[in-house]
Amino acid sequence: MGKEFVALIDVVPEETDIDFEVFVGKLKAALPDSCTIEKYDIVPVAFGLKKARVQVRYPEEWGGTDKLEELFGQVDGIQGIEGIAFSKA
Repeated sequence: MGKEFVALIDVVPEETDIDFEVFVGKLKAALPDSCTIEKYDIVPVAFGLKKARVQVRYPEEWGGTDKLEELFGQVDGIQGIEGIAFSKA
């Protein structure tokens, strides 16, 4: 693989009662083979709602996080997506 970036993306599900293993599995399935979710953390938001903060490795030519956010946006059951940070791997 060529040069890569790593991004932190917050993905907020619509539901409070969610299996995050399944949820992150759906996010992984939305990505092409050139991308990998290296890890994720569950972060509390408010009123019982939690979000997944995923660390994604992706091709450098994509630049910022827009393409990742677009791909994740195709997954059902997402309330919000926000790119937090990205840098060269």
